[in-house]
Amino acid sequence: MSRRVPNWPCVLLFCLTMIPFARASAETLDIFIDADFSKSRASASAIELGIKTALEEVDNQLGGYDIRLVPKDHRTNVKRSHRHIQELGASETALLMFGGMHSPQYLSYRDYINENQILTLLPWSAAGPITRAAPGHENWLFRLSVDDYQSGEFLVNAAITQGGCQSISLLLLDTGWGLANRTTLEAALAAHDLSANQVAFFPTSIGDAGAGALAAKLATDSPDCIIMLSNWHNGAAMINAMRKHLPDVKIFSHWGITGGAFAEQVPHETRAALSLSVLQTCGLRRERDGNALLQWVLRRALPDAQGLADVSAPTGFVHGYDLTRILIAAADQAATTPAWQGSIVDKRRALKSALESLSRPVTGILKTYQTPFSAYDPQTAPNAHEALGLADLCLARFDANGRLEDLR
Repeated sequence: MSRRVPNWPCVLLFCLTMIPFARASAETLDIFIDADFSKSRASASAIELGIKTALEEVDNQLGGYDIRLVPKDHRTNVKRSHRHIQELGASETALLMFGGMHSPQYLSYRDYINENQILTLLPWSAAGPITRAAPGHENWLFRLSVDDYQSGEFLVNAAITQGGCQSISLLLLDTGWGLANRTTLEAALAAHDLSANQVAFFPTSIGDAGAGALAAKLATDSPDCIIMLSNWHNGAAMINAMRKHLPDVKIFSHWGITGGAFAEQVPHETRAALSLSVLQTCGLRRERDGNALLQWVLRRALPDAQGLADVSAPTGFVHGYDLTRILIAAADQAATTPAWQGSIVDKRRALKSALESLSRPVTGILKTYQTPFSAYDPQTAPNAHEALGLADLCLARFDANGRLEDLR
């Protein structure tokens, strides 16, 4: 019997055609999304949707590499976030991490992130110190969101100019986020020759009875207005309690209450009676003004949506989208450098450098970003890793259906 001789040209052709497939799997980079996909799923999912929508515009690629999104549920637990940060640092394929709604994770591990060069993009976390590296450290955290070093001034100004408030109390969540905001809020009040009637802190474990007792305590000074910083579930308990004990007070709230089912827990009559105003960036205003990009993006992301308010936690969607557009531009720029062909550590550094020196403007929903970030210096450029500023802040209110609408 004769032996069959292999067709070596065909074998060689087969091997050559398989090389791109082998390389493709090795050339997929991961992006972590470290967020609370359990208790605050609305905010985490909105951020993820914004990121996905922007990446789909470039066929889910950055600088020639396929991109895989990897959701990481920290369940509001800072230690879980720390494990995700460590996992990214040790990975040979994980390029960077998007953060979620909460701030304590990045307040706790800011120095670790910077020391280990973990590229971190924040589309929601608002606590001011996060993007201000400790002296002697590099800064690897970039934010496109509210910066609480500026939001305190905005909320105090709104309470005075729009609310006509002459006596203001502060109601703050007893976390690193709330504690950090006390200083900026009190400084903003001092600029108007005012001081807070009361500064009240409440724990994340507060129940209806505790909320009622705290609201009764606040009522002893009869403030015109209360500025509140809270997550959505504790905020709902506090607002319902204040309706009973402070029925005429006006509430100016940070946006933490928009990260979940707040409007389902607080009746519209209560929200209206307390003139509840909520801090936002100006996505709803852009929609009201007929922003064409926003309309196009919404049709692609959620074809059945009638408007931005149909997106759960619309802030997360808008910020996730705009920040990813900036990331795409930075990756295009980084890809022109030799470091982009190096190790994952080289790629992270090349991308960081590009984020700090974008050579072309980036069109987003909120605005066109001209060099949104620059090299950080604690003395001369403390806001270098902030893409938004005081002029980008707006107020919103819940309508009768629990949807947010712009408040001019």
